[in-house]
Amino acid sequence: MKVNIDDFDEYQGKSVKKITLANDRQVQISLLSQGASWHEFLVPSSATCGNDNLILNFAHTADYYQNPFYLGMSIGRTGGRISKGSFTQGEQLIQLPQNEGANTLHGGPRGFHSYNWSFYTQTKTDSASVTFENSIKAESDGYPGDLKVAITYMLNNLNQVIIQYHGQAFDQPVLFNPTNHVYFNLTGNADILDHELQLNSHERLSVDQQKLPTGEFKVTAGTPFDFSHFKPLASCINDLQATTEKGLDDVYVVDNKVLAPAAVLRAPAANRQVEIYSARNGLVVFTANSFTADMPLTNGAGHPYQGIALETQTLPDSVHHTNFGNIVLPAHQVVDYQTVYQYSEI
Repeated sequence: MKVNIDDFDEYQGKSVKKITLANDRQVQISLLSQGASWHEFLVPSSATCGNDNLILNFAHTADYYQNPFYLGMSIGRTGGRISKGSFTQGEQLIQLPQNEGANTLHGGPRGFHSYNWSFYTQTKTDSASVTFENSIKAESDGYPGDLKVAITYMLNNLNQVIIQYHGQAFDQPVLFNPTNHVYFNLTGNADILDHELQLNSHERLSVDQQKLPTGEFKVTAGTPFDFSHFKPLASCINDLQATTEKGLDDVYVVDNKVLAPAAVLRAPAANRQVEIYSARNGLVVFTANSFTADMPLTNGAGHPYQGIALETQTLPDSVHHTNFGNIVLPAHQVVDYQTVYQYSEI
């Protein structure tokens, strides 16, 4: 196991570091201190006699912030949308910063993605890790209560990438529903239409025109949204285009009573597969429907369906839907969430 730390570039006058973790099986991941972002997921390629990157990225930090897609970034304090950027805590109405119309998206304008994080690394016999740390004051991001956060990326010799989110509240309750906005493309081709997806889910959230949950759960069986068995993404997207939908931008309800991955994404043509494990009840699936040509991705200009985001989290806007799950971390309490990405050849 190896760890390398390099200068990546500068952003807003600060040095951005690139931390590379490498295992003994020629698999590597690299992370950026800016946004505590997942930048590369490199696996051996017999076709190129080198390494292929399984996730979308940019060559420069500034490029990550020139579009609204949060590529690879850590998301928090809360993933997804909070309706009207407000919620009630006790008898008090709390107003958060709004950054998508009247709503708060992905932690608002000063979410986790906006910070250049401090970090430390660790190497063990069968794993290597980097932990990004931040103490976020209420006056910094506009969320109530101060929050201490640690985000650890670990790569081991089982070809697992493990992301652990650690939150600690101080003298006030805080909201904590983090996730990662990585986009997968397992082939490096122009799109992911030949990828196949299976989800441990039989329901998705009904949302309004602002993509805010209505509180209704919709059964997916017999619809284009059904991924209870492996299905090519092209099949789903073609069916959706016959309606008003361009592709997937949906929140699936994960069946945590079943011991199975929340999602399995595979590319048969490349013999590659990633299983995603999470104990949380939500999975956002987005097929990059609105990527645009002015995005200078390292594998070509952006265009729809170039990647797929699979974001594990507690169901979004749960502050307005008590049956969605609790994202309130009480004062003086800590919580840990973990997502495991298992890479394999098929």
